[in-house]
Amino acid sequence: MIRHDLTHWPLVLSAARGAMSLDEQLAFFSDWNAWLDRGESFSTLRVFTDADALKRPEGGAKEAKVWLQANGERIRQLVIGMATVVPSEALEDMSRMNAEKLFGVPAQMFDDVNEAAMWLASLEATQGRPLDVGRALRGLTALRGLS
Repeated sequence: MIRHDLTHWPLVLSAARGAMSLDEQLAFFSDWNAWLDRGESFSTLRVFTDADALKRPEGGAKEAKVWLQANGERIRQLVIGMATVVPSEALEDMSRMNAEKLFGVPAQMFDDVNEAAMWLASLEATQGRPLDVGRALRGLTALRGLS
């Protein structure tokens, strides 16, 4: 399951827990389409709370490739940065996937939410858009169901 919080727009907070079904992945792409359709620049802070959340559903890789090919240009135009937080034990493997090269935008993998938020804040600052890190982290804690 993946949940999003857009109350911090232009920062999208997402938290994923457990394995994603193909239908959930398609809904995730639909969410991304809606964000891109706004035509406004934004950043994402995604947290994968467990190893299962990192697994693609059967057939998901093909769907992801098709979606990325269709939306790659819009991502490059509108996404300021993508910070992804994964469990510590998955960081090395996940870091091998060059998200920056894949998406064509600044992207970084972390195993610490605070570091990820600070990295995004530095990117937002270069755009003249300050990010309230404390507020974003509180929102993410609520999104993850930890409060």
